[in-house]
Amino acid sequence: MDWKIQRTESFDKWWCKEKVSDNNYKYHEKALQDFRNITLPHNIQTCIFRNSSFECWISRLPDKARQQGKSGGLRVVFILDLEDDVMLLQGIFRRENLDYRGSSGRHNNAYEQLLEDLAQKFNQTI
Repeated sequence: MDWKIQRTESFDKWWCKEKVSDNNYKYHEKALQDFRNITLPHNIQTCIFRNSSFECWISRLPDKARQQGKSGGLRVVFILDLEDDVMLLQGIFRRENLDYRGSSGRHNNAYEQLLEDLAQKFNQTI
């Protein structure tokens, strides 16, 4: 399945804030169109919540402009609209800015707040 990719205002805000090179987007768009919504090991992609119409995922993307692979690159948060086959990009974060500590250490408040807000918004549609 190919997802129709839509950037949101929130995503564009994070894109600028994280100073992601525009050269990355062409590659990212192609990689995300081919996204398969199955959980993969080692947090390569993780489902945060799902309901009958929407799923929220986090996936890793490389930062080709800075020559960083997926493990040290970017984390993208998106909503899958299962009815219309649309991927709504919500945020993008540099791994180094998430302040990971060990296996469970996401401590970036803005990142956590985005996930919490998305969960509340879309879980109300059940």
